[in-house]
Amino acid sequence: MKKKKWWYYALWIFAILLFLPFVCIYGIYRSIINFKKSKNLLWLFAIVPLLFFGSAGVAGYVGAFTGDSNTRIEQTTSSSSSKDKDVEKKAKDKASKEAETAKKAEAAKQAEAAKQAEAAKQAEAAKQAEAAKQAEAARQAEAARQAEAAKQAEAAKQAEAAKQAEAAKQAEAAKQAEAARQAEAARQAEADRQAQAAAQSDQNVNTASGYTRDARGRWHRPNGQYASKNEIAAAGLTW
Repeated sequence: MKKKKWWYYALWIFAILLFLPFVCIYGIYRSIINFKKSKNLLWLFAIVPLLFFGSAGVAGYVGAFTGDSNTRIEQTTSSSSSKDKDVEKKAKDKASKEAETAKKAEAAKQAEAAKQAEAAKQAEAAKQAEAAKQAEAARQAEAARQAEAAKQAEAAKQAEAAKQAEAAKQAEAAKQAEAARQAEAARQAEADRQAQAAAQSDQNVNTASGYTRDARGRWHRPNGQYASKNEIAAAGLTW
């Protein structure tokens, strides 16, 4: 086989580059037709490289016909691209700063929320501790009150017992005194009765002998004078 010369391959490459946009357009057309028939998504994916190469070919055509205009357009595009990059960089920097500011604000907000939560927690703990303290104080006060009431009740009970004992003692003393009084009254009554009987007996005797005996036991003559012991004995009376 005869070796091809370089210009042969160069010709083919030039032909391909020359007709590349048309080939790509045809390929896009066929891909759409095949997708409608088969509903296979691979045909749609095939359109992407065809569009790329077709756009490159059209750009080559336009560049060949426009010349300096294309150069100016490229410069303008490059300048615009540079400005766009600067704008994009500034926008990115601004967005980054805003994001950093928002992040710091969110961190500060979370820190403040955590601080408030901790303060609320400590306040609640202090409130519960105070309530427990007051409850304990109330419990101790109630215990002290009950102890004092029990003490007073015991004192009152003992005082009542002492009062009743004293009353019983006094009643017993009064009873004994009354019994002694009644016994003394009975004894005196008996003594008076016996004295009365003796006096009556003596009166009867005195009436016969003329001698009389007074309440003190002294004998008197009929004339009222005191009689001697011998006289009384002689008269047969008891001295």
